[in-house]
Amino acid sequence: MIKGSVRILFILILGLQLTSAQESSEYIGAIKLNDSAIITYKVKFNINYDQVEGYSITDFGGDHETKSKLKGIYNPSTREISFNEYDIVYTKSDVIHDDFCFVHFEPTYFKPGKTKYFKGDFKGEFSDGEECISGELFLNAAENVEKRMEKMSKKINKSDQVADSIKQKAKDLKLLEKLNMNILKKSQVTSVFSKNKTVSLLIYDGGQEDGDMISIKLNGDFILRRHTISKEVKTVEVPLTSKKTIIEVIADGVGTMSTNTAVIEIHDGVNKIRAMTNLEKNQSTQIHVLQKRQ
Repeated sequence: MIKGSVRILFILILGLQLTSAQESSEYIGAIKLNDSAIITYKVKFNINYDQVEGYSITDFGGDHETKSKLKGIYNPSTREISFNEYDIVYTKSDVIHDDFCFVHFEPTYFKPGKTKYFKGDFKGEFSDGEECISGELFLNAAENVEKRMEKMSKKINKSDQVADSIKQKAKDLKLLEKLNMNILKKSQVTSVFSKNKTVSLLIYDGGQEDGDMISIKLNGDFILRRHTISKEVKTVEVPLTSKKTIIEVIADGVGTMSTNTAVIEIHDGVNKIRAMTNLEKNQSTQIHVLQKRQ
């Protein structure tokens, strides 16, 4: 009986150790460059013993939004974390892959599951190691930011001096933050980098069905016409036969609620990008899939 109890206690302790060894963290904040420019910044990463792995989003919601992979080191003795961006998943900037300045965050005190705010210096490097711009990084726990947004939204909704249209926008902002996805805007190009020969587009309604309708063109030719978005997932396979494949998403109808908000997931076997259109009727947005060198 004692041996059995000891065995159970050992399993429980081992389970706790394994759980604590894999901490998932999400932070929202900003980059302050040496020229005093401020850029929004978001990171989400897992700590597996001493290894850090995840992604960052620079200028999220902006015209140059870029999602990059990151990896780094966590030192449990000194409780310091450091990480480097090293590969672009997608970008809305016209900067080509090799000219992108990657963040290299220097070792900073961090306690998994406890640290709600941290800051530190970073230096930027191109993919060939040449230094570019540098500055400071400031990050708050995403849960704290979401709580502030909820309080702000409640105040706006209770106010008689705020127009209903603004109240709706506040609700939409809250929704979009929770969905944590890439917003596809009119006349915008989102560049996705892939080594695969095909990508899959998964199309569906992520909220209340209201009759949104889209068409999709592949290099100028229709591959989907006037498709009404629903909860049922529509999958479209897209072959990548050239260095740049142009996918155009057109809003044929906006339904009964606000703008066209179709959810489009882009899968290439390695990365998954979850995006949402934000288009008026007849507006369009483009996704360029660029082949990376093998």
